[in-house]
Amino acid sequence: MRHGLIRVAASIGAVLAVASTGHAVAAPAGPGPVLVDEPFTRATADSRFIGYGAACLTGATRGNAPQEGANHALSGCRRDPAGPVPPGGAAPRGYLQLTDAHPEVTGAVMFDSPVPARDGLEVTFEQWQYGNTTRAPADGISFFLTDGARSLHTPGAFGGSLGYAQKLPGGRSDAHFVPGVGGGYLGLGFDVLGEYFGDGERRGNGCERRSPAGTEFRVPAPGPNIVTARGPGNGIDGYCLLDATTSNRSATGPWTSSLPGRLHGDLRAMPARVTAKKAESLLEPVKRVVRVVVTPAPNPMVTVDIDFQDDEGFQRVLRFPAPQPVPAAYRFGFAASTGPLTDVQLIRKVVLRAQRPAGDEESSESEDE
Repeated sequence: MRHGLIRVAASIGAVLAVASTGHAVAAPAGPGPVLVDEPFTRATADSRFIGYGAACLTGATRGNAPQEGANHALSGCRRDPAGPVPPGGAAPRGYLQLTDAHPEVTGAVMFDSPVPARDGLEVTFEQWQYGNTTRAPADGISFFLTDGARSLHTPGAFGGSLGYAQKLPGGRSDAHFVPGVGGGYLGLGFDVLGEYFGDGERRGNGCERRSPAGTEFRVPAPGPNIVTARGPGNGIDGYCLLDATTSNRSATGPWTSSLPGRLHGDLRAMPARVTAKKAESLLEPVKRVVRVVVTPAPNPMVTVDIDFQDDEGFQRVLRFPAPQPVPAAYRFGFAASTGPLTDVQLIRKVVLRAQRPAGDEESSESEDE
């Protein structure tokens, strides 16, 4: 594996430099110009977003199921949904549906157009993880950045790798190694099930520093309701664990989440023939709003804030140094999947902007601890 990938994890100084939680966080001062603004509420979306697998638009009319494991233009969702999904044909109250609650499905969208990295970035999006039809929910949603010098048209491995990291299914030596996303830079897993936190199934292959949960494939998963950050990787190498929302840094579990709220929302049913407006009102309490900031070079910091819709506003859940070197540009994507356990996983109102205002060439100062 490339030595640079190992140095990324080693330079962090500790596997889990966990941020303090439970405090409201104001919006970053002086955000820069908007570079991407896609609400995913309509029957069509920005054509620079490439759909993959089950990803579809509930704003469009329902039709045939998107082909599993293939790229496609974003369009309507399947006629036979599973779980309490929003209705089809719901524009302008639609959603990007990454998965419904069918078992063993994968979905992703990838923005295959570079956005400059030198001014940093701030991305906000709404997300929903709810509606499992099994005894427990799974898997989770990832937001990831890749090197903008490379095309982004295929996600990484799914299941516990959340469409970002690599995976050797079940950790079996006779299995086929599934590579991570090409040119991966940073992958944030909003992990309901908890496998993304662990290095089982050879996640983090070749990394010097490993997850506290070790490399064993654990059942049950080691890190439910944890947000985990993984760093650069390519193919079957890298994607090292950088940080996670747990205060337990030891090799002995349990690794209890330090999140001040739950990623998974409690919505189990959607009325038959529900209107788009009614579905929107039912989904509102289940929503989580995420804000990810990568400050400008030369020494960028990554922060992750989440609004759990609990009247506390945005709360800081992670803060850690961005991997070095920083690429000149980013591409980005979202991914989600189900397995034997299921969930409905939605995205809405994605806004990406430069973190530094246009014309401001001064380096951004690091935030106070």
